Amino acid sequence: MVKVAAFTLSVRGFFTGGAICAILDQFVAETKIPGKDGPNIFPKKPHRRLSSSGPSPENRISPRKSLGQNFLSDPVLACRIAALAQESPLFPCRIVEIGPGKGILSRSLAAMTDDLWLIERDPRFMESLRAALPEESRVRIIETDALDFDFGSDLSPYIVVSNLPYNISVPLYLKLLGEDFPPVFMVLMFQREVAKRLVAKKGDPDYGHLSVVTTLLARISKKLDLQPGAFHPAPKVQSSVVTVQPARPTEEGTWAAIALSRKLFCYRRKSLARAFRIACPETGKTAGEIFPRADSAFLARKIDDLGPDDFLNLAIQSKDHLPLFFDRMHSEGKELLKT
Repeated sequence: MVKVAAFTLSVRGFFTGGAICAILDQFVAETKIPGKDGPNIFPKKPHRRLSSSGPSPENRISPRKSLGQNFLSDPVLACRIAALAQESPLFPCRIVEIGPGKGILSRSLAAMTDDLWLIERDPRFMESLRAALPEESRVRIIETDALDFDFGSDLSPYIVVSNLPYNISVPLYLKLLGEDFPPVFMVLMFQREVAKRLVAKKGDPDYGHLSVVTTLLARISKKLDLQPGAFHPAPKVQSSVVTVQPARPTEEGTWAAIALSRKLFCYRRKSLARAFRIACPETGKTAGEIFPRADSAFLARKIDDLGPDDFLNLAIQSKDHLPLFFDRMHSEGKELLKT
């Protein structure tokens, strides 16, 4: 037990909230000493139960591959991820967790806020979530698909925290950025390869359209890398946790730049002049005619070599020289983040 307490003392340094530390203290108090008096508290298979009693109702529910369910099973990591919500400049405020599943993150979040919303699509978890987190005025459990949910419907500031199902992670991320009232802050878990694309800068091997969207609409920072053993069932890929602070576009060309980026990155190895001719033949014009301030050297640059500000400048130029094209790109850019 001394070792357990020492370990917990070491991880308490990650957290600033007293409630989070209290959860860790309870974890130590309820844990048996490894060996003769009880099972190993750090088993090789993280999803093994810590006691010999029968499985709880939520642990009898098998994860559904069709829903991309890989549940976080490490309570210390859950506390650490939940604590990242405190980095929001508007914390404390409403916290919305997407896909709480068995509730390991939910328990930590409930200790941090008086206004917790849980958005869960799988009806099998409703009973266990209500048992673990009584639906008082401060906890609201909503059975719905997050892709169909109107997050900013009542205009209250909110933070989103989620171990995102990998099969919908990118569409859901884009939806949140594109909300009329987006979250003020997000703590999101992605497949590591996706996270690399989100945080990539021009010149990085993972740089692309998602990188452009993120730079134009938010500030992002990678916080943690997680191994497959932190989940049940263990996925075949590694995961990363990022924090995202969305910002409403201040430039009128932002949405058009997003749509233009999407079109042109389909031809990322081609020059701007050639990629535009292939991607936007309906204009009947060359890139030089649409973007007259772009010299021949700029038009010869590969799409990979264009930064987010370059796409923004191109979009603004198109408004002056082909306003109908700009208007269409503006509409398409907003739609890209809603579908």
